[in-house]
Amino acid sequence: MFKYILMGLGGGAALFAILIFSGKIPVGSNAPSGPTGDIVIWGTLPQDSISNILENLNLAVKTYKVSYQEIPERKFSDVLVSALANGAGPDMILAPYQIILKQTNRIYPFPYASIPEKTYKDNYVDGASVFLIPGGALALPISIEPMVLFFNRALLSKHAIINPPQYWDEITTLTPSLTVKDKNGNFTESSISFGTSNNDSYPKDLLMTMVYQLKQLPVVQSFNQKGATYEVTANTEIPTSDKSKLLPLATAVRYYTQFSDPAKQTYTWNYAMPNAQDAFVAEKLALYVGYSSEQSAIMQKNQKINFDMTYLPQTKGAGTVVTGMKLYGIATLRQSKFLSTALTAEAALAGNPYGPQIAQTTSGMSPIKAVSQADSNIGEVAKRSSLVARGWYDVDQEGSMNLFYIMMQEVLSGKKDLNDAVDDFVKKLGDLYNN
Repeated sequence: MFKYILMGLGGGAALFAILIFSGKIPVGSNAPSGPTGDIVIWGTLPQDSISNILENLNLAVKTYKVSYQEIPERKFSDVLVSALANGAGPDMILAPYQIILKQTNRIYPFPYASIPEKTYKDNYVDGASVFLIPGGALALPISIEPMVLFFNRALLSKHAIINPPQYWDEITTLTPSLTVKDKNGNFTESSISFGTSNNDSYPKDLLMTMVYQLKQLPVVQSFNQKGATYEVTANTEIPTSDKSKLLPLATAVRYYTQFSDPAKQTYTWNYAMPNAQDAFVAEKLALYVGYSSEQSAIMQKNQKINFDMTYLPQTKGAGTVVTGMKLYGIATLRQSKFLSTALTAEAALAGNPYGPQIAQTTSGMSPIKAVSQADSNIGEVAKRSSLVARGWYDVDQEGSMNLFYIMMQEVLSGKKDLNDAVDDFVKKLGDLYNN
């Protein structure tokens, strides 16, 4: 049975969590006694980077030790479940939020008795609330990266475009000017890498972000005696001022796919094009939607490119400001033999100085608002975008991506009507999540 009321932890976790945001956790020689045990973390981040950070933690603590093992992200859930079924596995996991959500019923939430819900929300960026469930936090957030818009200054100036677009409808208007073809009809310059599912970087993330911008939650999570259940609401109709029928996901898919439709003036991208980031690096793509951490990679690949990043375009008239996110968290598993110690380590690693150090290994930023907003090394676009970044309950990334590809292929091939394809996606996604 899924338990909401967390009992029997003792005072250790509360003592350490109470100072999580200040970084004043008493783990050094001045602590006369403390939790004990050898804590093992499995994670998707690089082995060497995390092990180096843990070395510093282990030098500071006197009563317990933390070690780390890297597991490839694509194999992580299967390896973890198999190990736990055999009575093995780690005490804690460090992974993207989707992987943590998938393990909801195997996680011992960090109790609100130690970090009250209001304290959590006051200190962490809003997107970190994806970890909150009745009774506590599935994980403590470690790193966040917001979705942004990269733009090639030279290509925009070449076509007399002064500023990057702020709204999606502006991209529709600008695309004919930013699209250039050779005498054979092949694209030599494209506006944006929208419309396909194979060579755009984050189509599923982007479409669900658009659903958020249209004031709809992609998925709603609830709980019963057996655990978490999920209702896919991404295409649930939302009211409009003119009483027209607005289906959020269908609206987002219709907007997105127009850029790969040869019959439309916005045609600028297709399946034969290269990977979107590669096209941007090669200066064949004017606009590229990605995550803030990609800025350094783009610069390394082409030191001559004249580019910058700005806020993700918004839906005009919706009254919302939302972008997508990557989020990493650290969580304690119910099966751990050292629950109190693991929760103590969870609090230590999520706070200063270790949390921001782990965030650097992802090229992200601390989800603690006071830390990231005060960091002069983080640009204003990334800082402000992190405050409005949102994720969704994508508890089976691989399965949902497969269903997304099917939906896109059905729409682009004309095999199904767009609305029918989206409805099928929503139904199958709900079945996937709940089974």
